[in-house]
Formats: sequence, C-alpha cells, structure tokens
Amino acid sequence: MLTVEGLHVRADAVELVHDVSFTIAPGERVGLIGESGSGKSLTALSLMGLLPEGVTASGRARLGERDLVGVPESRVKDLRGRALSMVFQEPMTALNPLMRVGAQVAEVMTLHGRPRHEARERAVELLERVRLPEPGQIARAYPHQLSGGQRQRVMLAIALANGPELLICDEPTTALDVTVQKQMLDLIAEVAPALLFITHDLAVIASMCERVLVMYGGRVVESGPLRDVFTRPRHRYTQGLLAASRLTPRGTRLPTIAGSVPPAGRFPSGCVFRNRCPHATPACETTPALTGDGHAHACWHPAD
Repeated sequence: MLTVEGLHVRADAVELVHDVSFTIAPGERVGLIGESGSGKSLTALSLMGLLPEGVTASGRARLGERDLVGVPESRVKDLRGRALSMVFQEPMTALNPLMRVGAQVAEVMTLHGRPRHEARERAVELLERVRLPEPGQIARAYPHQLSGGQRQRVMLAIALANGPELLICDEPTTALDVTVQKQMLDLIAEVAPALLFITHDLAVIASMCERVLVMYGGRVVESGPLRDVFTRPRHRYTQGLLAASRLTPRGTRLPTIAGSVPPAGRFPSGCVFRNRCPHATPACETTPALTGDGHAHACWHPAD
C-alpha cells in the first residue's frame, strides 16, 4: 500500500535522512525504532508534507498509485488527512487551545468537503468511537480542560475523521501513565487500518507490530519480521538497543551503547555507527548496503 524508495531529507547541505526505502502492505503494522536524532520523525513528516521550512524531501513515496513526495503539493493535499493521517507525540502543541475539541475534529472533515452540520455530528461519533466518556460534553470542551489521555484520544479521533488507509503514530503514548498507555495502544490496534508506529519503547513495538525498521544516522540499518529482528539482531546497533532494554540481575552493570548520537551532519563516513561500535574495523569506513532476504541489515560485521 505504501512504498517508499530512496527517500532523502535535507536541510541546506546537511543530509538528515539518507536513501530510506520500505513498504507497508494493506493492514500491516510496522514499527520504526531508534534513538532520538535517527531520522524517524523526519521520515514520517516528509510523508505528511509537514517538514519545517528550509527542509526538503526527495525520492519517491507512493500510497497505492498516488505520489506523496517530489510532486506539487496541489496533487497530494487531499491525500494527507484523508488517505494518510498522523497522531503526534504531544497533543497540547498539536491541538488549537482556542478552539473547542469538537470543532477541531469537525474542521478536518469540512476541509475535505463534508458539510458543516454533518461534520459536527460525525465529530461526536468519532469522540465516542475513541471511547471518550460523554462525547457530546467533550466536544464542547477546550483542550486544557481535558486530561493528557483524553487529549491524545481527541488526536486519534482527528486522525480517523476521514477514514485513512494508513495511520502514522509518532510516540503517541510517551507522556501517558502506564494504565492509560495500555488503553491507548489497544485502541490504536483496534482502529488503525494499517500502521506505521514510531517509538523508543521496544516493548510497545513488540506488542503492536509485525515488522520492524531500525534507523540510525538517518539510515535504515536493519529491517525484518519482528520476531527475527528481536531474537536474532544482525546489526550491532540493533544488538545494543535490545541489550540495553533488557532487565539485568541485581548488582550487574546495565548494558549501554558507547557514546551518543552525533549532531546532524557529523555522522562518520562509511558505516554511520562505526564511531560507537566495538566491532568496527577499517572495512567500516566504506558504507555497507542493506542486504538480506526478508531480514536485512547494513553491517560489515553482523552478529551471528
């Protein structure tokens, strides 16, 4: 359903996302993981046409037979918010504090041609669908009058307003407590037709997704079925992420990945992970290709 080929995102002369390619089949749930600064959110924002000023995307991205990247905005604006929609990390910055919640849900539909009175009625139905109590009353509330979990459900209602074919979620449960997070994840799993789920939480990916993409330094360094990637990681970065997420015996030093993610434009040449990798050799000064059938990796010294 979604095909991304050779996606590049640049800010001036700095390349932020490099040659990213992946697919999402109808009904499939794909997870996108990696540390902050890996290019996950920029990849999603480029698909939505929401890149900041001065940041540009090139390559090819198609939703079915419809182009999303590299074509005039007038040709894709109807797809974004209708066939493709996104739930953002922080609803208080995504929602308009001066508009009532119901009006914000309805606005998404009126912008795509639905009559205003129908959109208002549908907004209340959507708030009920995302399991908000007393949806009619919630529709008349302002964002600051709702809890964090309620605001995130409103964001989900907005994303579902026009019946999207693919839902992108960018850290949608980060600010929620554990109980509300579980409720939100169950709801997303229930209503999402197909899903690209971005998070730092590997446990969430394990519960939500069938396939996973690992990004580092603006590149996909490993991809494959969830079970294969999580039980037999090939790239040394993936191996480090998984080791750092596991519980260790009391008194045992917690595994870590050496160093930190470099600023944009300062990743090393060749393998972008080589300055942090304990297995790096002179061969890693050359960029490895993403290779493998089904379970692919871009590493000169993959784990067994």
